[in-house]
Amino acid sequence: MKPIFWLILLSLASLGANFSVQACSYDGQFNNPFTESFPGSIDVAIATQEALEHRHLEAIEELEGQRGLRRASWWLKLMVKQHNNELESVAYIYLVDSHLWSRMTSDSSVDIHSSPTSLNQASVLLLSEATLSALVQNKVDFKSAIALGIMKFSS
Repeated sequence: MKPIFWLILLSLASLGANFSVQACSYDGQFNNPFTESFPGSIDVAIATQEALEHRHLEAIEELEGQRGLRRASWWLKLMVKQHNNELESVAYIYLVDSHLWSRMTSDSSVDIHSSPTSLNQASVLLLSEATLSALVQNKVDFKSAIALGIMKFSS
């Protein structure tokens, strides 16, 4: 594809960041990445695809509906338990491929499917489900994930 196409695509994505609609793909609704993406999420999605192509990450089975939400919820809870120290400053976790928001709670647990009302001064961890899977299986660590661009802290 021509570079101008990517420039237009990224411009539309950055202009379309909108938090008024908070449905994730597990709600059975179509998610338009140009209107529902969080700044930086496209970068993480592209880096994830490249990591899959270069075999830095393993592909995961695509699950929809309740099965997918249960799996993502389980992995999120495991990640919070295993990597609590790395998540101290994180207010929200955003899964870029499923558009699933989760909120970190004061007792160091995670409130799944919890959309932010405001992101002013909130620290957000962006990652894909493939990265989440690799983290909980100890196939990648936070430092490597950040270096690969498959995980990003945003504030």
